[in-house]
This record gives sequence, C-alpha cells and structure tokens, in this order.
Amino acid sequence: MDNVLEDMERESSGKYDWKHIVAHSFGIQNAAHYFGITIGPILILPIPSRSGLAAIGLLLAGLSFGIALLWIWLVKGEDVSNSAENESEMDHRLGYRTFTAHSRMSNCQRNMAQLYHITSRICESPPKEPSNLGSGLGEDDVSISLSGKTSADEMPAIKAGNPGLEPEEEVKVIIVGAGIAGLRAASVLQRHGVEVVVLEGRDRIGGRIHTTRNEQGVPRDIGAAWLHETSQNRLVKLISSLKLDYYYDDGLPLYYTEQGRAGAQFKAKKVADEFADHCEWFYDTHPDAPDQSVSDFINKFVQEHELITNDERMWAPMAVKEVELWLGTSTEFSSSKHLSYFITERNLYMKGGYDNIVKWTAESLKPNTITLNHIVDRISWADAQTPCDSRQPCAVECHDIHGELSTFQGDAVISTLPLGVLRHGLVAFEPSLPDDMQHALTKFSYGALGKVFFEFADVFWSKDNDQFMYYPTPPLAVEDLYSTSAGSDSSHSSEVDSILNYATVTINLWIMTGSKELCVQVAEPLTQRIEAMTDKRALYKFFEPLFRLLRTEPYKALPRLLNIETTKWTQDPLAGFGSYSADKVGDEPELMMDALENHKDSRLQFAGEHCTMVANGCVHGAFATGETAARNLLRTFNIEYDGGDFVSIA
Repeated sequence: MDNVLEDMERESSGKYDWKHIVAHSFGIQNAAHYFGITIGPILILPIPSRSGLAAIGLLLAGLSFGIALLWIWLVKGEDVSNSAENESEMDHRLGYRTFTAHSRMSNCQRNMAQLYHITSRICESPPKEPSNLGSGLGEDDVSISLSGKTSADEMPAIKAGNPGLEPEEEVKVIIVGAGIAGLRAASVLQRHGVEVVVLEGRDRIGGRIHTTRNEQGVPRDIGAAWLHETSQNRLVKLISSLKLDYYYDDGLPLYYTEQGRAGAQFKAKKVADEFADHCEWFYDTHPDAPDQSVSDFINKFVQEHELITNDERMWAPMAVKEVELWLGTSTEFSSSKHLSYFITERNLYMKGGYDNIVKWTAESLKPNTITLNHIVDRISWADAQTPCDSRQPCAVECHDIHGELSTFQGDAVISTLPLGVLRHGLVAFEPSLPDDMQHALTKFSYGALGKVFFEFADVFWSKDNDQFMYYPTPPLAVEDLYSTSAGSDSSHSSEVDSILNYATVTINLWIMTGSKELCVQVAEPLTQRIEAMTDKRALYKFFEPLFRLLRTEPYKALPRLLNIETTKWTQDPLAGFGSYSADKVGDEPELMMDALENHKDSRLQFAGEHCTMVANGCVHGAFATGETAARNLLRTFNIEYDGGDFVSIA
C-alpha cells in the first residue's frame, strides 16, 4: 500500500477515457469480486459489531453490483456494437497513437487495480530503456532531485512548479540538452501534463553551468558563476528562497600594467568608457553605417579626439580590451555595432556554487525524465501541417558512450544545443533547418571565454579588492619604453611568451569564498591555446609574471602553488568548441530572433543563451528561452498555460 500511495503522490497521468476503463473492468465476474471485497472485512470483525455493519455491507455490495450491470448495459454494450467505429474515431482524434484504455492507466492506477484484484487484463506499456539519473554535479548530488526518493527534510522549501494541468491528448516532447534551458523547458511542460524525455550527452546535468569543488569543499564554477543584471534577473528571487550565499561585486577593482599598479586615476579607462558611449550614439544615428571591429573603431576615435593626452590616446585602445573578458573574443574580432560594454548593472557571485540553481530547476522533474550519456546525432522533425508517416512526427537519433544507437520518438523537439554545435553542424537535421534559420546561424558568432583557477598556500594579493584588471602595453609605448642601443640585451614581454601580452581580469576568490584562490579569465584566441595545454608546470610558468605584479609585498617570493584547474570548453564538442555567443564584425543577431519568431508554431523549437537579445550569453537569458520554447509548444498543442511560477517570464 505504501508503494501505491507513493505512486499517487508522484504521478500525474494524462487524461484517459474513463468510460472505457469501467466498461472493460466491470463485468458480472468482477462484480462478484467487489461483493467479496465489501463483505470480507465485515466477516472478520468481532461478533457484536457484525450485525449492523453486515446490513450496510450488503446494501453497498448490492449497489456495486447494480452499478456494474448498469455500466455493462450502457457502455460495454455500446462498445461491442460500435467497437470498430470507436477505435477508428479514437485513432483519428489522437492523430498519432493507437492504444487501449488499459494502456492509458498510470502506474498508480495499475497498482490500485492489482491491489483490489480487478481481474480484467491490465496491459503494460512498452518498457523504456533505463535512464542514467546522474547529476551535473555528480550522481550522488542530484539523486535527491531526480531519483524520486527525497525525504521531506531533504527537499528545499520551494520548487520549480506544482503538478498542474492535464492535456486533452497525450503529448510527448523530446528535449535535447540538460542545461538550464532544457531543464526549465522540461519543468514547464511536465507541469502541464506533457510527457518529457531529456537527452543529455554528458554524464551530468547543467551543460555550461559546471561546479566542481576543491579538497576543502569550496566550489569552483568552471562555467557560469555570476547572476548578471540583478535588477531584472528573475533568478535573483531564488537567493533568499533557497537561502543561498552570495557576493555583490561592488568593490573597486585594481588596474595594472606591466609597470605595476595603474592607480585609481587611470584616465585611459575613462576614455574607453567614453568610446563605448560613442559607439552606441554612432550606430543609433548612423544605422546603415558598416560595422567595424572594436579595435579599428577605437583607434580612429582616439586619433580624432581633440581633448585627450597622448598617453590616453595610446592607452585607451588597451583599456577597451576589458570588453574581451565580457564577450570572450578579441577586440580585433568583436563588433562595434553590437558592443555590449561596461554593463552598469550589479552582478552577484554565487558563493555556494551555481549548481544550486541547476538542482532547483531539475528537482521538480519526474523520475526517469533525464537520460545521460546519450549524444544526439540527428533530429527528424516536422511541423504540425506537414504530413508524416509516423504517428509521432519527430525522432531523435543518438548514441551512448558504448556506441549503441537508439531513437526516441515524440510529437515535438526542443533543441538546446549550443550555438557552436549548430554552427559546426555537429548534429544533422532532417529536413534541413528553414532557410532563415540557416542564414541566421551564419550571422551570429560564438566566443571562447576561458578560466584558470590557481590555488596557493597563502594569499599574496590585495584582500580588499574583488577584481584585478591587467592591460597589456601598447605597441607605441613599447618603442618608447624599451628602445635600446644596438649592444643592449634588454628585452620586453612582447618579445617573451607571457600572459602580460594579453588583457586579463583576475577574480579574487579569497574575498568571495574564503579560498586562497585566484581565477584568471582570458579570451580567444588565447583561450584555445591555454585550454589545450596539458603541462601544468608550463601553464604556471606562463601566468607567473602576472602573479608577481599582483603581490602586495613585491620583495617576497610567491607562495607554494597547490592546485591548477582549467576550463576546457574550446576542446569540448558538446559545448560547440566555445563558451557562449559573441557579436563579431558583420554579425546580425537580430536575424536569429526573427527566425525564432517566424517558427514559433513549429514542432521544432530552440532554446539557449543564443536565443534571446536580452541577456544573451547569460544564465537567466537561457532560462527564459527554455520557458518560451515550452510555452510555444503548449500553444501548438492547445494546452492552456497555467500562468507560471514566481520566476516565470511575463
């Protein structure tokens, strides 16, 4: 009985034709069983209490027997005379699936029927392949969320949604990818009674949100680490609800050049800020002007600027390289027309690890929703208007880590494949994607932000500042500072392979998490090189000059290095060989948004950080697109939206 009650609590089955179930379940033979069920408990009661209850039992038994005969007469007889017509009508109404009333019974209903000895045959649904329910964070970490065995004490105080509406017809959706967009889409669909299968190529959920932990249990977010744009980021609501620890980046950063601290009055940084404003004004007033790289445009800007010094003119193009650590790509590649530079919104660091957001998003999903270690090879899809031979018009072909092939069928597909995967054509689509979508993919680029975590035995950097920005020396300054006589053997970092030739931002994890760690962020093309390095000694040697600059006591030797951990996104085909979308010269990301809008009624939907102009490249942007894709399918299948939960988009 306990198992039955658990099934009742866990499952929300689709609507079924209750008249057919009654018709097949009740007969004269079954009525006799119900008669026994009613009288049996009375016979084992103490003798003094039997007489009164016996009369009631007989009355109820007779009533049950009469109802059974009435239904046989009204329903089952009608079914016998019209069975062929009814089955044909049901097939036509469902459009894609033929099944009996018994096969519609949920596990809960089947268990209840077996418990009470209904003798009519109860058909089992075809068995599904077992799902690997591991977590993005390690299988043990998410077994609470995904196994269905969570105790009341283990559950967080708030869930991603409540069991909700039931569709008029059974609908099944295949979601490709168990990142934040795919998990959110799955949560919304299941809340509305839609059957969902999530296919994930990794052995974890979370996608490009990936939290590891050092030996002391301190989290390292290898992927996303910040809640950006906190004034409009609905995920911020989870901070207090889930009692998550956080840190706002309100501290003053320190600026460095090769010569040391640049000081608070580093005017070249102010000129770079001014250039960002100029970009916005220029393309607002000259919308048809050709795009140009940030590097080219700022060099032109400072040459025409009459009110800046020669030093500011020389250093501003270096200061603007800070944008590289937002976009994940070099200023030589990035677009001036779409420059998202120096975001003024506050940013919130997830001190306890971003995996808490992933867990919350996944915890409302039913058991066996997610299948891990299944890499998708092909997506076959069709619009609702497209005739197709199969009863379920969409199919996803994949292979597991052993090379075994499998196919999952459904009524619709949501692809949360990263933009890089789509651009590289790593997954086939049958038929090919619409022309406007294919064109949009060529006009939206992919960046590569990389991170390297260095753990030391002691803290040697400032404990009062949360970020350290380093600007490389301008070429003209190199000539002035390092011009030497013919016999000199002095050298400059530009002639030496060193991190000091690149712009970096170093995150002070000591001030955020209490760990004696620095996280150095780099942009492409340096990212590809760093992530391909396997020799940790060589890696540390490359970054060592930067650490020497950051010392608060320059006369002291650097402390012992304990650990290095490097991102590998550019080596990862499942990430599309990069980190997130980036606007490069000539890009038109609006085309992607137009294509998504044009096909919002399609049975093939897309979600992910690249599917929004607002908060693209951010977790809350990806989260919102998962909900949008799910709501598009709800509309396609005429399922009324329930209004959402407290983090739903408007």
